[in-house]
Amino acid sequence: MSFDLMPVIWTAVSVLVLLLLQRWIHTHLHGLSLLITGRPQLAVVIYAIVLLPGVFLHELSHWLTATLLGVRTGRFSIIPQRQPDGSIQLGYVEYYRGATLGAFRESLIGGAPLIMGTAVILLIGFRIFGITELAVAIQSGQVDALTLALGDVFRTPDFLVWLYLLFAVSNAMMPSRSDRRAWPAFFVTMLILIGLLYVLGILNVLMNDLVGPLTTVFGYLGLAFSMAIGVDLVFMGFIALLEEIISRIKGVRVVYGSAEAPPGTDNLTM
Repeated sequence: MSFDLMPVIWTAVSVLVLLLLQRWIHTHLHGLSLLITGRPQLAVVIYAIVLLPGVFLHELSHWLTATLLGVRTGRFSIIPQRQPDGSIQLGYVEYYRGATLGAFRESLIGGAPLIMGTAVILLIGFRIFGITELAVAIQSGQVDALTLALGDVFRTPDFLVWLYLLFAVSNAMMPSRSDRRAWPAFFVTMLILIGLLYVLGILNVLMNDLVGPLTTVFGYLGLAFSMAIGVDLVFMGFIALLEEIISRIKGVRVVYGSAEAPPGTDNLTM
C-alpha cells in the first residue's frame, strides 16, 4: 500500500505557518497590553490573562501525562514570570527527572500540550462548529452551500466564546524549549529502531499496516492546525486594528526590535 504524502505535507506546512503566526500574535498581544497600560508588569498580567485558558490546558496536560506515566510532580503554576533572558514564562509544572525517566516518557510529557490542544481544537471544530458540513461545502465549490455552512457556523450559540477558546488554546499548545528538551534523544532512538527494523526486513510489513492510521492522524493534524491558522488570522486583524487605534489615540507606538516609530509619536520599546 502506497503512503499518501499530502496529509504529511499539509501538516508540515500548516505547522510552519502556525508557528510564524503565533510568534507575531504573542509579540503584538504583549505589545498591545503594554500600549494599553503603559506599565510593563501590568502588561504581562493582561497578556497572560488573555491566554489563560490555553496556558492552563498546557500545564494541565503536562501534569496529567506525568501523573499517568508514574512521574512524580511538584509545583503547578499559571502565574506569568519574566525570565532572565527577557522572555515570559506563562506557567510551569515541576516533575522529577530521575534516572528512570528516560527520553520516551519525558518526550511524551513535553509533547502532551500539543496532543491535548489538537484534540480540543478538533472537539470544538466538530462538536461545536460542525466543520464537517463546512468542509463538504468547500469541497463542493458551490457558493450557496458555502454561504449556508458559514452562516451555520456564525450562528453557533456562544460563537465568540468558542472562537476565543480556540484562539487561547491554539496559541498556548506548542511545546516550549524546555518541553522539547528530550526530543533529540527520542528521535535518535526512533531512527535507530527504524534502522534495525529495516535491517531485519520487518519495516515494510509494519508500514503496510500503519499507512491507513498514519494518513488519518496526519489528516486530522493538518485540519486542526488549519483551523488554528484561520482563527489566528482573525485575531491578528483584530489585534493589529486595536493597536493602530490606540496608538493614534495615545500618540504612542510600541517599537518591536529595531523598528522605529513614525515621527511625532513616543516609543514604548518591546
